[in-house]
Amino acid sequence: MVAWGLTNGQWTPQELVSRVVAKGYKWLAVEWDDPQSQAVNRALYPQIKQALNAQGVMCGPWFTEGGNVYLTPPGADLTIAELEGPGDYIGIKYAEEQGWVPQVPKAVCTNFSTIGLTEAQFLINHGYSCLTESYLNEAPSLTPDNQDRVARNLGWPTSQPVFGVYATVSQPNPVPLYNEWQDWPGVDYLGEYVL
Repeated sequence: MVAWGLTNGQWTPQELVSRVVAKGYKWLAVEWDDPQSQAVNRALYPQIKQALNAQGVMCGPWFTEGGNVYLTPPGADLTIAELEGPGDYIGIKYAEEQGWVPQVPKAVCTNFSTIGLTEAQFLINHGYSCLTESYLNEAPSLTPDNQDRVARNLGWPTSQPVFGVYATVSQPNPVPLYNEWQDWPGVDYLGEYVL
């Protein structure tokens, strides 16, 4: 997942695509609704998606406000909605009930703070995979195994961890190395720190 690397001039679109392909990523999610980056990311997205698709890499939006999932652009290969609060779930549910979310591979990226069995079942029934916030730089207990256990208890057959590779007050320069990566295919949050 990338958010600000294009906006802050860290990469050109060509550099981003080259780095994603060189690292062997299978998909890239581009931040879509952050006020700081949305204009640049949305403008460059078609170029990035076309170049990634030519290399066999999927590309789509990532929404920090889950209810914005209805803004998934036509032709996206995937869409990801964060689910960290009740408003996120309500928005995702409403968008699904209205038929506004395209039929592409979908996922929620969640910390499970506001979803129970009913909410999880709705998401599963509407085709959402589960990306678990395994932000070990924030809480050592958020291991992929622990988060996967929660996902399975809620009804998902499996999950994929999202590793918190980003600066925090106590860790301003994160090192993108976790032992848990050895057994779990992970997602990097944020690509700005690992690409």
